[in-house]
Amino acid sequence: MMRNKQTLENHILWKIRSGSSSFWWDNWLGVGPLAHFTTNSKRFNNDKVTDFMEDGQWNIRKVSQLAPHEQVQKILSFQIQLHQGQQDQAVWTLNSNGIFSVSSAWNIIREAREKTKLNTYTWHKSIPFKCSFLLWRTIRGKLPTNENLAKFGVGPNRCYCCYSPGFDTIEHTFNSGSFARNIWRYFAVSLGIQTDHLPLRNNIMRWWNTNHNNEAHKLILQSTPIFICWNLWKNRCSKKYGGKQSSMARVRHLVMLDTFKLLQTTFHYINWPLEWWKLCKLIENCTHDTKVTMVQWTKPPDKWVKINTDGSALCNPGSIGAGGIIRNQNGELILAFSTPLGQGTNNQAEVEAAILGLSWCANLRYKNVILEVDSQVLVDWFKNSKTAPWSLADQMQNLQHTVTKLNQVKCIHTLREANYVADSLAKHSHHITNSQVFSNIQQLPKLAAAYFKQDLAGMASFRRRKIKRIKEPP
Repeated sequence: MMRNKQTLENHILWKIRSGSSSFWWDNWLGVGPLAHFTTNSKRFNNDKVTDFMEDGQWNIRKVSQLAPHEQVQKILSFQIQLHQGQQDQAVWTLNSNGIFSVSSAWNIIREAREKTKLNTYTWHKSIPFKCSFLLWRTIRGKLPTNENLAKFGVGPNRCYCCYSPGFDTIEHTFNSGSFARNIWRYFAVSLGIQTDHLPLRNNIMRWWNTNHNNEAHKLILQSTPIFICWNLWKNRCSKKYGGKQSSMARVRHLVMLDTFKLLQTTFHYINWPLEWWKLCKLIENCTHDTKVTMVQWTKPPDKWVKINTDGSALCNPGSIGAGGIIRNQNGELILAFSTPLGQGTNNQAEVEAAILGLSWCANLRYKNVILEVDSQVLVDWFKNSKTAPWSLADQMQNLQHTVTKLNQVKCIHTLREANYVADSLAKHSHHITNSQVFSNIQQLPKLAAAYFKQDLAGMASFRRRKIKRIKEPP
């Protein structure tokens, strides 16, 4: 633990409440301990953050004299609200809830290898573990074939699968031997996969890199190489240890049976044929179901107003902006806004947009407000059904404070198609430098005005979404 102390401490951030954190040695500013930026002997004092404050504000003279020169401006612009009686809170920045976990710490310390498709596709929740584990051992050369046993003084033997035996090696048993080549060719031809003489890894990757038409097609491309290797190994061991004859027909049947059972389990509502070429033809022609949902913006009830807000991020994190529109019970425009927010995350933009929208409602003295957003996580945070990330804790506190200025606030979720006006206003914020406020339809950006007219007329939009469920071709 002591060896990794410095690495892990960089991910501990102190949220100031009472100001009892060490000014020099605790990471409360977000740049690391300030002691690392100076050689000033004062850094060895037990100064607290509050020692550099006076009447709740920074002591500019003391900060300028003692703090690291390159951090002075950042310190003075750092807003702190002291809460007496509340302890400063340590936040583990690697978890969204701010709570330390051994797994997240281990992910920082360990030297993780890069993820590869070969390793990822070896495992699938619907494929038996024993089959995937065998392939994992195969591609790493960790099977008791004679080429490996020879390291312990066992003489080389002929293979147990082919009619014209070669040497008992992993490559021969699973790929290059005449028996294995015939098995691979039988299953590859019906799927349109070339059967050139490639090393085992390359052969498997050719299957896994083949474009798929649907989820069932993807599953069969992933699972068939695993089942082929599994049954080739069973055939080899049955001959060597069980006294059975090597049988190409038996291996084909078992691979087909394993694949059939997998498809029956995963897509049980389709009548899969037991013949391989018919199965492949059916799979390639299956299509995904499409779910069509009619979406329509609805007016608020009498004596209520509805504020639709949305956040926009060009990338996450990156440039963010907010947009929103307030409408009365007749669907008429009361006010709309588009505001650039600088740099941040998409969730930060969503929360800031809600704060701005509710603040406008409070300023205009509307008391009964429906906040409608297309972010389900924001609704969950608002209703406290889920805990917001530590990085948004202050913003959520600000949002809850804004709610107290209103009489009644309902936060509801809607689909994006019913939130197009706010969405277009949020995207418009990326093209302006200052906040814009619109009080009539003529002032709205062209796209936002078009969506507003659509909502006012009660026109519906249609959401088309491809779902995982597949269906047989007509």
